[in-house]
Amino acid sequence: MVRLAAICWAIWKSRNSVCFQKKVIRSPTEIICLACTFLLYWTELQKIGDKMALEAGTEALKAVALHFHPRERRAGDVGSLLLQ
Repeated sequence: MVRLAAICWAIWKSRNSVCFQKKVIRSPTEIICLACTFLLYWTELQKIGDKMALEAGTEALKAVALHFHPRERRAGDVGSLLLQ
């Protein structure tokens, strides 16, 4: 349930950034990495057993997302940042 909440929250925050701050989302990987950031933050609120499983799942999700969509620097990109 926590993973689903993090993904929904990341989609919602990204949507708000696009609508209100005119941010450009360059790839779905940005949203996945944002969800991973939320998950890692929320692991501190979990029980020990759940915490370890959530951390492992989060790292696996991030690794798969970055494997299928590695960082690419486009011509004209200055200072692009992808959460790790």
